Amino acid sequence: MTNIPMLYIFLLFSYDSIPPLPDLSKIEFLEPVLWIEPAERTIRINGFAGQFYGLDFGFDLRSFLAHGQFIRSNDWDSTDTGSALISHVINLPHFWIKPSLRARLLRRQNDYKQIAPGLEFTLFTSPLVAAGTFEYSHWLINDKDSPEATGELAFIFDQTTFFPSIFISGIYATRQLKPSLFAQLNVNKFHLKLGSPIKTGFPSPDFSVRFSEPWVEIAANVQTGVRHNTLAQYFKPEIPINYSIDIPAETLKVALALRAELNIHEQIFTVGGSYREWLYRLNIGEDYEISSTRKTEETELEFCAKNHLRFTNFGLSNTINIQYSRSDSTITFLPDIAVFDTLQMGIGVFELSTDFCYVSQRYGIEKLLPRYYIINMTAGLRFSFVKIYFMAHNITDERSEIYDDYYFTGRQYSGGIEIRQRL
Repeated sequence: MTNIPMLYIFLLFSYDSIPPLPDLSKIEFLEPVLWIEPAERTIRINGFAGQFYGLDFGFDLRSFLAHGQFIRSNDWDSTDTGSALISHVINLPHFWIKPSLRARLLRRQNDYKQIAPGLEFTLFTSPLVAAGTFEYSHWLINDKDSPEATGELAFIFDQTTFFPSIFISGIYATRQLKPSLFAQLNVNKFHLKLGSPIKTGFPSPDFSVRFSEPWVEIAANVQTGVRHNTLAQYFKPEIPINYSIDIPAETLKVALALRAELNIHEQIFTVGGSYREWLYRLNIGEDYEISSTRKTEETELEFCAKNHLRFTNFGLSNTINIQYSRSDSTITFLPDIAVFDTLQMGIGVFELSTDFCYVSQRYGIEKLLPRYYIINMTAGLRFSFVKIYFMAHNITDERSEIYDDYYFTGRQYSGGIEIRQRL
């Protein structure tokens, strides 16, 4: 089957040679987008070449946005990765609409392409605000078609006490619609949300509560029952998984999560933890196929600190994330301890960024994998709208086994030039 030309015209990919950290339980208290603030008008073009190479661009023209990027890397296997995003916001009286088009590419042992047209809108009436998000994903997996879709409608009663809201969401996959229904109340500084799938697996309650102040936020979540997945949600290009649609559902006996965040003058500290008892949990099994683990208990703790300092000719940003995980069953590639730290510094025209990642021993598919640490560095000089830079990945020349029968390639270098200009 012939390739899709547009997929290679607009390619966007957030490149990071460091393997993924554990997929920890996170409390998501998503709110509908009610308005779009115009972005700065900027253009960015960036290209780099060496032992790994790529090209990316970005056009932000207030209500219109187009980003694209393509990367060829070989951190532990030769990989082509990319994706694309084009969107445009149309503002009308009491109404805005945002059509978009996303694309994604992954080529390693298998070939994955995704084309995903989407639509967001908000309608302002009185006393009701209606907001919606819809996306259709057309996947080509080794040239075999697989469609899926997601959507959500939110109805907010903005002139009623406690601002009650109703959320109707759904997943369409394998020719089946799997809807969910949630309701939310906002009582002073407390926000409460309760819902469940309303077809397959009903009832499967999901309850969240959040206390919010400008400087502190505390959130908790309790879940049980069936949780549906889409390939777009589960897709992890960094891991050599052999995907196929559909992605099976998971079943929780109970899940508890708690997160607290403190924000003081751009210094942000987050502490969180979760306990999940699964009746049916997705895992990675033989031949990197998605399999299941039954009757599994997981405990996860996380600490994150984001620090920012700014002076006239000096800027420093650092983010450190420490994660601890424990399970009574074998969860493939999940380490007990993972530490990730990123540092960005600017002194006049000189810019430096480093990434550090430490991952403890963990179980692979058939063996125990060794601990490792990876350090990446980018250094460059920025003159007005032009930056010339140099990248070194895996500075310590780590060559440990990262996945079953996959090893780090070793130290690699690349250099590039970036043009960034406000319009």
